[in-house]
Amino acid sequence: MLTKENFNESHKLRGMEVEGVDTCMLKEYLEKNYGYNEPIFLNEVRLEGLSDNALRQYFKQMLGAGALARFDTGIYYLPKVPRLLKKSYLDPMKVIIRKYIQSTTETYGYFAGATFANQIGLTTQMPATLEIVTSKESTEGRTVTVGSQAVRLKRSVTTITSENAGLLQFLDAVFHAEKYSELSNSDTGILLKNYAKQRNYSKELLSSVLSGITGSAAKKLIEWGIIYEFTS
Repeated sequence: MLTKENFNESHKLRGMEVEGVDTCMLKEYLEKNYGYNEPIFLNEVRLEGLSDNALRQYFKQMLGAGALARFDTGIYYLPKVPRLLKKSYLDPMKVIIRKYIQSTTETYGYFAGATFANQIGLTTQMPATLEIVTSKESTEGRTVTVGSQAVRLKRSVTTITSENAGLLQFLDAVFHAEKYSELSNSDTGILLKNYAKQRNYSKELLSSVLSGITGSAAKKLIEWGIIYEFTS
């Protein structure tokens, strides 16, 4: 957190006196904590001694000076032009991941459906609309657009954490495997079984997410022999 104690002087912004902070120092703080061309969510920036209104004014001034760029409502980034490009660019995927999947300190979502099926090799098809299950969503399903990327969001039945996100994602894949897999039933089971073995999931972790496992998914865990790959 940026505090007034970090600075030694008083600075003025458009008639507002804010002790110990100016746009140059705010930029230094954002550089240190976010870096260039990385999403910055305004509602998550907390500066001691600085009101939300004053912070918005600072961001507005930085926008006007070109020190900050706006991606979407409440989402900004420090622009830095790559050598091969003529303008700065914030990858929408970074915003999607930061907003719905994970931050630097916690995990609250995961890619699902055809998106994850493609990632693990069940299908070669890459859907135009990304599918994400996230604790940040309260509805059973809705589609949003981030940049030019369509994203289908679905709330999680079980609270997603850094510890269980990978397993919940895998169980979702098991449940939808026959819907998305281009492989035979036997090869689908082998792929998922090997995936579980590589991830070394524990029975204890599986027990902690039982409330989120459907009867169909549980049946497939047994039929494909996946259940036997969970460690004691």
